[in-house]
Amino acid sequence: MAAVLFVNINGTELYGWQAGLAHGLFFLPNLVRHLFDGDVLFKATNCTTGYYVAWWIATVGSCIGWLVDATFSFMKASVFVGSDKE
Repeated sequence: MAAVLFVNINGTELYGWQAGLAHGLFFLPNLVRHLFDGDVLFKATNCTTGYYVAWWIATVGSCIGWLVDATFSFMKASVFVGSDKE
C-alpha cells in the first residue's frame, strides 16, 4: 500500500538521487505491481546518474534485508516446530 501512496513512479518526471533511494527501498512491491499491471514502473526511465547509483544501493540493500528477515523468520519457526519432538 505504501508503494502505491508514496513512490508511484511517473515515466515523464526527472528523478534525482533521493527518489532513487525511495524507489529502491520499494523495489519489490513495485515489481509485484508491475507483474500485474505493465504500466506500473519499478525503476524510473527519466533520471540522473545519481538516481541509478542510489537505486542500485537501495535495491540491493532492500532485497538483502528481505532475505535476512525471511531467513530468521524461517529459522525461528523451525526451532519452534522442532521443540515438540522431546
